[in-house]
Amino acid sequence: MATVAVAFLARGADDGWDASCARFLASYRRYRPGIDHLLYVIFKGFSDACALNEAENLFKGVRQTPVFLDDNSFDIGAYIECADQISEDLICVLNTSSEVLADDWLWKLAKNLTQPNVGLVGATASYESLEELNNGFPVFPNIHIRSNAFMINRNLFRHITEGLVVSEKIDTFRFESGAQSLTRQIIAMGREVLLVGRNGRGYSPKWWPMSNTFRQGTQSNLLIADNQTRNFAANSWPEKREIALTTWGQYINGGELLDNESVKGISKRRGLFPRRWTVLRSE
Repeated sequence: MATVAVAFLARGADDGWDASCARFLASYRRYRPGIDHLLYVIFKGFSDACALNEAENLFKGVRQTPVFLDDNSFDIGAYIECADQISEDLICVLNTSSEVLADDWLWKLAKNLTQPNVGLVGATASYESLEELNNGFPVFPNIHIRSNAFMINRNLFRHITEGLVVSEKIDTFRFESGAQSLTRQIIAMGREVLLVGRNGRGYSPKWWPMSNTFRQGTQSNLLIADNQTRNFAANSWPEKREIALTTWGQYINGGELLDNESVKGISKRRGLFPRRWTVLRSE
């Protein structure tokens, strides 16, 4: 069986890092992972030795291996460095704001990732585009697995990120949802990307807007929460509608869905997508 690593990013430069780490730890203890794994805690961005010692003490109650990194490559850079230092077959990365929401959460991710021809799975995904902020990003709908919580074969991740420089925040956005995002590179290889719900089901991109996960309704099928999902839950219903439309557009209504087969075919041509997508009527 494949060995599994969980890499949790404990970043001391984040506001409220102590509360975020405590929230993750409480959820990690509460919900069984459902599969054997080794937990790596990535410590980075702490202002001084005292703060770092406080963070280390938080994690003394769980079996884990610390990884100490400089705070000069954002979250994606930290995941890349961590992947280079460990030996497990599969790696699940979680950012500082991550919170597990269900039993067997890790098994559900791993079970879907190890299905034939699947290359990437995540707990949240989006169609959102940053084109209005930077015209170098693909236009909406821009399918991508969000980088807050995803699982991938470690060697595949290392291959895709080899030589990648993460020196500015925009580099992390490009990695997540740019023209050569992790998602698009996986699809360009002819492999599947799946959003995994709390129910254990792996959803292909055309079903993402109706998965009851990220920025949809009460997000009742969400497997792993983060700051964005909590912010959405705290908004009023009119505000939620506006946020949902930004994330999913007309697809949130289930009228038209992306055709995943056409996505694969298009992705093989330079890994880029045209301004208009082929769509498929919902069944």
